Amino acid sequence: MKTIKYIIVAILCLSNFVFANYFYRIEIRTNGKYKEEYYYNYNNDFAGNATLYINNITNHPKLLTENEDGTESDDNLSADKRLASLPKTELESELQFGCFSDSELDIFEKKSKEIEFLQHKTTKDYYFKIVLSIKDCAYKMLGINVYRKKDGSLLQTINDAAISDYEFMSIETIKNGDSTVIHRPEGTDDYNFDGIDNDFFISKTTDDVMGVPTFHRFYSFDKNKGKFVYLNLEGLDISFDEKKQQAIQKKICPIKEDNDIVITKTFQFDTKKHSYTLLNSVCNYKRRSTNDSDKVFSRQCTQKEDNYCKNADELDDDFGF
Repeated sequence: MKTIKYIIVAILCLSNFVFANYFYRIEIRTNGKYKEEYYYNYNNDFAGNATLYINNITNHPKLLTENEDGTESDDNLSADKRLASLPKTELESELQFGCFSDSELDIFEKKSKEIEFLQHKTTKDYYFKIVLSIKDCAYKMLGINVYRKKDGSLLQTINDAAISDYEFMSIETIKNGDSTVIHRPEGTDDYNFDGIDNDFFISKTTDDVMGVPTFHRFYSFDKNKGKFVYLNLEGLDISFDEKKQQAIQKKICPIKEDNDIVITKTFQFDTKKHSYTLLNSVCNYKRRSTNDSDKVFSRQCTQKEDNYCKNADELDDDFGF
């Protein structure tokens, strides 16, 4: 079982690993200076079958079709009604990429190509496109392009080296505090505590697929620098305390039967540096119990236990000794 779990985790964490039966299409339509963009997701996955639309007048992504399970989004309005008053456009370019179990149906770019893929989630002032490298059936995240809603201009490209280790999740790669996000961080959704909705995170694994935990990486807009910055904060089970301006991360390492080693890290937000720094780290050995009458036993970790949990793979929930 443990070998199987390692295989699952490895597959989910490789951002350039290709899933069977996926297909994306991008259409660009123009009429003079007016431009429309359509991003089609034809996957039976977290995003479902969806079409994401944007034009250079409103500069706000809109979901035009319902999810495969029949649920609807607030953005989910009739495309005909939405577009009736806009200029008619003609197809300027089309790109499609994907792979299927039947190799005869493979649709891919044989030469390596960089593309942008629009995201559904936005912040107060910005929307996002994921920069992808595609070749054959493989794709890999290279960065994140941030655009201003007010005029559609490019603010910046976030191309941290770590981004390539994160998962491309179609139109839902960028996440924020929206209530529809599964397993979003607990506490405030304002990760830099500035009172403005210009914060987001990305995930290394899909949300709770086959019991695999979700690993987040956090970004916020730094007003002094005029751009988004990485907050020096990533990992599992992170919650936020708005009053103390702290982030708390718990790493739980199961050992033996009904016993855990729990490392609790507290990070303090530094408004001058616009990032988090580690305030303290506490390791406790705890005995779990399903009997309410039992007292929960807890003690400080031994050095061996502390070292073990620090070195344990966070993306494998079957580790233990």
